[in-house]
Amino acid sequence: MLLRLITVISLILFMLLMISGVNIDVALYRSMLAFMVLFAVVYLAIFMLNVLRQDNKPKHATASHSRNSKAEGENK
Repeated sequence: MLLRLITVISLILFMLLMISGVNIDVALYRSMLAFMVLFAVVYLAIFMLNVLRQDNKPKHATASHSRNSKAEGENK
């Protein structure tokens, strides 16, 4: 879905550059550059979200594990 959106944005940019009279080589270069930048931003954002999600999981598991250990120690 995101890849399609990035592709459509790049193609629209290419179309607008061609309509404005830019040389085809420059228009192609700029639209490919826009595609690569958008793809990199989305890729890094997804990667960072996964890193943050993984960092939050062990903290909750460790905290609940330590609470259970304390409760078991008090019951003995």
